[in-house]
Amino acid sequence: MKLTGKTLVAVVSTICAVCLIPVGWAAYSAVVFLTTDTRFELQKITVSGLKRVDENQVLAKARFEVGTNVFGINLDKIRERVEELPWVRYAIVARVVPDKIIIKVVERDAIGLARINGEVFQFDTDAKILDPNGLSGSSFPILDGLRPTDPKGNLEKVDAYRKVLEDIGPAALSEVHINEAKEVTIVSASDPLLVNLGPADFRAHWVKYLELKSQIQQQYPQAVRVDLRFKNQVIIRMRDDESSENIVWDAKKNTL
Repeated sequence: MKLTGKTLVAVVSTICAVCLIPVGWAAYSAVVFLTTDTRFELQKITVSGLKRVDENQVLAKARFEVGTNVFGINLDKIRERVEELPWVRYAIVARVVPDKIIIKVVERDAIGLARINGEVFQFDTDAKILDPNGLSGSSFPILDGLRPTDPKGNLEKVDAYRKVLEDIGPAALSEVHINEAKEVTIVSASDPLLVNLGPADFRAHWVKYLELKSQIQQQYPQAVRVDLRFKNQVIIRMRDDESSENIVWDAKKNTL
């Protein structure tokens, strides 16, 4: 018997359907087995990587109970909830067959202190504002200028803060002030004078200040601020306002 094209397609489709029935049934049976067999009920939960975060906080965020089927647990949802904890930078959640869930936490590392509304907090490289936990052992210069509602601006300020510490060294500094224009003003660890370094070239401006520091202290003992933002110019302020400023050094006058 000669088969037409349509007949041939129908025959092939029937054969494929017949062949797929056992495959489909096997897959269905496997799913039922994995999701209902008692050997896959959750019995063990392990949490690692904790330093500051309490294990009970992680388990409370994970919100699953012993006896839950391990294949019925949404690992991404658990990860998202655990990452809501302030000191958790990210988490890895995995199932280990037959009856175990592991949670690995990577915590945030504080890289500085920030003064916000009169209180001092720690923060990390992502400009995440953290709680004051462990402040007694911190020796970072205090950053003034972060805003709780400005994550983008905070990240730019934290980047500037890190650059200042890299260029000058944290041991030399007591405070770092960064305004909305990203201009940096520092207070050294040995001198309460405010030194305005501008938005860039921190090391060059700091070196210039060190060259003139002793002369400034001798001739202007009442100075409250030294402004180094402008090229080839040093401005001294006796009060923290522009009406009291004096140009005490520049490339031409060189009065210091």
